[in-house]
Amino acid sequence: MVRLLVLIIVALLPSLAIAKDRYALVIGNDAYLEVSVLEKAVADAEAVEAELTALGFETILALNVGRRDLNVAIADFTQKLSPGDTAVVFFAGHGVEIDGENYLLPTDIIAPSDVQKGLISSESVALSSLLERVRRTGARTTVAFIDACRDNPFATKAGRSIGSARGLARIAAPEGTFIVYSAGAGQQALDKLDDEDTNANSVFTRNLLPKLSQPGLEIRDLVSQLRLEVRDLARTRNHAQFPAYYDELLGNFYFNASSSVAPAPTQNSSLTEQTAAAQQPEITSSIRDDFEIARQVGTAVALRSFVAKYQSASDDFRVVLAEEMLAELTTADTETEPNSERTATKTAAVPSDARERVRQTQIELNRVGCRAGVADGIIGRRTRNAFANFISQNGSGLAAAELGSPAALEMLREASGTVCQPAPQAVAPSQTAQQATQPQSSGPTLAGRWRFSYNCAILVSGIGTSTITKSADGNYVSSYKDANGNVGSASYRRNGWTYTGTTRNAAARASETVYLSADGNSYSATNSLGCKSTGERLR
Repeated sequence: MVRLLVLIIVALLPSLAIAKDRYALVIGNDAYLEVSVLEKAVADAEAVEAELTALGFETILALNVGRRDLNVAIADFTQKLSPGDTAVVFFAGHGVEIDGENYLLPTDIIAPSDVQKGLISSESVALSSLLERVRRTGARTTVAFIDACRDNPFATKAGRSIGSARGLARIAAPEGTFIVYSAGAGQQALDKLDDEDTNANSVFTRNLLPKLSQPGLEIRDLVSQLRLEVRDLARTRNHAQFPAYYDELLGNFYFNASSSVAPAPTQNSSLTEQTAAAQQPEITSSIRDDFEIARQVGTAVALRSFVAKYQSASDDFRVVLAEEMLAELTTADTETEPNSERTATKTAAVPSDARERVRQTQIELNRVGCRAGVADGIIGRRTRNAFANFISQNGSGLAAAELGSPAALEMLREASGTVCQPAPQAVAPSQTAQQATQPQSSGPTLAGRWRFSYNCAILVSGIGTSTITKSADGNYVSSYKDANGNVGSASYRRNGWTYTGTTRNAAARASETVYLSADGNSYSATNSLGCKSTGERLR
């Protein structure tokens, strides 16, 4: 599998697709006719539209639109999109969750006299439907900011309401999509801090605006900073607001990819220099994508191809890092000790980039059984818990604040075996023998949709999604796809909390053992190729 993957990716490196055009649909609704009026949604939309226009997006701005005009704006937006484009959607206004679906409300939404869910769903726009229409255009990347959890406009005095009291529901984001909610589940996003708040924008949008134009800020870093700033600002009024996000992007995304502003060419500058300056943004954009692929594959062939392609940019830190990784792999390949593979991992360079260091920390936490979840480089609650578990069980003497530090990563790389042992399950004595020989007939199962991350030898890693279903004979079958383009299937046989079976794709076949957690929401797995993976159930 790894050999075929390397050949495919090396062939693709010279011709990676770059998004052709960038479009944005920006909507702001304040003037609701029959539900509570908002104060800052229009100002939010106007400010975001100005920022995106300055960044080169072709924008459609829709302010205080009823249902018909809202649908017209969406139709105009999707008609402009072509395969390979980038699409950004920003909505500020009222939103409501009904039976697991999120609806964006036009200004002419009717306030029902009773709990009439069907009326609301037919007179508004379902977020999932909007995103699906964008996906069908073939847009390569879709980013959506939904500042629409400000309250539930249909709450009644008696306590009954349509939808949740606060917050929008989790969403299954289509592939290639990154969605940000201005507040988490069950939370209200503040339109303003209080009556004395004179800022023109909502608590969420005022923190988002300066980050859109910040050079070299990748979307995941943007959101990581944004969430903390919004949380801390809301806390000044004893309010809980922590933005949620859903990441199905296949690669990195930047609103402003430039790392610095290039000086204007002078009259004395040569034509060659001016041409090189004009081509620099494209090189900068592609080098990030190509380095990410080469780094994930992590083999000498992939790294050598990357270095050769960008030899003209030999001073770029990614090229320098790739050369260092290549030198380490070459040294490791000449070693003959039985533990040479582990030695290569120990001596791998510690990344200078903070987000990459966190990502590798998550990989190492998963390797030693501490279940940090998807290795996305963002420090969340699960990563913090995994690191705390490692500290307590490894006796390393590290402090919780050292998560993501070079010292912590080195300590994790030194660890071997399974450090974080799963908590023992309380089983009645009379059931122990039965569970050892028979699959359980009830309780959590492996069936469902999963997001997984895997880590194999010599820095080969990745993320993906899988769907597992129960077959007619009582066993389980799975289909999966990862961000590196691997597509395959698997079959499992259940024995208590353990599942054993075989995974296969076009290039490889391996036996695998999967250990399901007691609550059924996560798993860890190992296979005969030396790969380790963890999974998190998608809701």
